[in-house]
Amino acid sequence: MSAPAVDPVHDAFHVPDPGRERWRESFYFNFYDPRQGIGGYSSVGYRPAKGSFGSMQVVWGPGHTTLGASEFGRYEVHDDHREVAGLLYAPQSAHGPWRVTFDGKLNDGGAGVAVDGDAMKPVESSPCLSVDVSYDLVFTPDQPAYLYAENPEWDGLFDGHLDEVGRVTGTMTVDGRTFAIDARGAKDHSWGVRDWARPKGWRWADMLFEDDGPQVTLWRATFDGVRWLQDGAVYDGGEVFPLTSFSEAVTFAERPRADRPAVWEFALGTARHTLRGRAEILNAVPLLFGITDEQGERATMWNDRTVWRCELEDGRVGHGSAEFQFRAPRSGIAPHPLVSG
Repeated sequence: MSAPAVDPVHDAFHVPDPGRERWRESFYFNFYDPRQGIGGYSSVGYRPAKGSFGSMQVVWGPGHTTLGASEFGRYEVHDDHREVAGLLYAPQSAHGPWRVTFDGKLNDGGAGVAVDGDAMKPVESSPCLSVDVSYDLVFTPDQPAYLYAENPEWDGLFDGHLDEVGRVTGTMTVDGRTFAIDARGAKDHSWGVRDWARPKGWRWADMLFEDDGPQVTLWRATFDGVRWLQDGAVYDGGEVFPLTSFSEAVTFAERPRADRPAVWEFALGTARHTLRGRAEILNAVPLLFGITDEQGERATMWNDRTVWRCELEDGRVGHGSAEFQFRAPRSGIAPHPLVSG
């Protein structure tokens, strides 16, 4: 059965909860153009209790160096999108086109699959070389939006979460070279408490294909290291079908301190779909947050933000993004991310 329509109010800013210091509102955008061989992703998060907001973005592609940065700023009123170091999300209409623009510099994280984590520091403080990047892109959804079912067990990641898929068009210029972008893309929106110390693992992903067949977004997370929560959907022919099943297997490759994901195999289903695929990780960017665990010890929330190329069992080929989040000690060798079976 297709999911119900989503109220357009959920595409806009929500009223923050002043009683929860870690209440956060965030927006995310992702695309990849296989003809041009270039893609990117970005996110902006707002914490009204602290009056702070920040951005993260990456530009990547096979044969290109990976460029990225995280930046921060201050704000007073929680009611509109704001520019963060040249990055701006500009909604055109609820559940309609959104314009995403950037004009600034990003850090060079190298050409390898494993990206230099220093590239995700602010440009002014990163030891990496920086490169001029600008783009003017429009994300236009071409399937209905999907709103996760209300479930208080997600507390610590969000109260509500909205996903959309569609097309991305526009131009991107990297170090003087301009690309005409015509790609598939995804956008999401979360609001509620985001406590980096609570989850012990998650797998967030979108799966984007150039044909008119099914597209996928999903999020799975565990707060106790054993039981996994799940939500997400398959978008197909103007309808949205909630996930009913998911399983995975992950192969890792050596990397200093924390091995990186190398191959991700998955199977997922809805009331109408069964999709199985194998994804080769093309790019892994470590996003790291300091946390304090349940024992009061300092630790790291390690999130490998990956992009990949996959082939489904039915022969469809696509690109997408997946996050492999896990806890790591403050120093020393880190464990592999938990795998949700």
